[in-house]
Amino acid sequence: MKLMKRILFLLGFTPCLAFPQKYFFLDSLKTDFKVETYTLDTSELYGVRKNLNIYNVYLSPNHILLLSVLPDLDESILPRTDERGQNWTVLDFEKLSKEDIISKSKVKEIVSDWLVSNTPEKKRLDFKLIKKVNNSYYVSKLCLTEFFNITSLKGPLVSSYGTLNISEQKVTVKEVEKSFKEQFPGRKFIMDVRDLDRLRNLSDPFSFRNYLSKEYKIKGNTAYQFWTFDGWWNIDGYNEHRGIDRLVYMPEKGIVGGSYDFYFRLSHNGFRVSDYRLWENILNEKVMTAEELK
Repeated sequence: MKLMKRILFLLGFTPCLAFPQKYFFLDSLKTDFKVETYTLDTSELYGVRKNLNIYNVYLSPNHILLLSVLPDLDESILPRTDERGQNWTVLDFEKLSKEDIISKSKVKEIVSDWLVSNTPEKKRLDFKLIKKVNNSYYVSKLCLTEFFNITSLKGPLVSSYGTLNISEQKVTVKEVEKSFKEQFPGRKFIMDVRDLDRLRNLSDPFSFRNYLSKEYKIKGNTAYQFWTFDGWWNIDGYNEHRGIDRLVYMPEKGIVGGSYDFYFRLSHNGFRVSDYRLWENILNEKVMTAEELK
């Protein structure tokens, strides 16, 4: 029975929405919403010198649409050039139709689906972000789109997936790993990326969610660090359902740091981060923090 449930999950997995390729236009987003932008340096966490750009689009003070422009890990960098490469490519903006650009109402429509039910499978890699620099237009090579709800919910009430609850009891990855092994003896911890058995068991009695684990100061301002309880599953391609699996949130500033283990794990032109290094990052809750806040 358990095996059948696993098979049905793998066969039945489909994206939640079926939008054609669409583009967010940064200028329009900044006109319609508050947008906070940050740059992350991947050198220390992943051993490759790249930049990662994150955009917090505030639909409201407590609702953030997070766009993460991921670095191009397949790019060949020429000697004596910027070894960080480019996350963007030149775009002929005139070739796009008005329907290709996601309007303010369409942004709200997309987010409304997350508001009804925010699940890991709704994280997306098919949207792209366009930015204008001087008189030229550039489009992201790969953009991760996610949605987060910010709340201050006190126990015993428990927040749902995709919610960053700054008032809940702090719990670390190591504490949950210890509890998991005690309650499921003989079973591998689902967050251990080194485990080769990555079939999801639909009969599991626990839920995936975001946990608050740390609170500290960055330049005098309070920052809250979260991590995501979710597994590594057998999927053709990225485990993008993990998204920004550890993140740092600051009131008024948005999400200012995090990690993207799912992206750096998959082989890119011979480069990939080892499962052992990723597991160390997970267990010790390592994150990248915005260059703008250092």
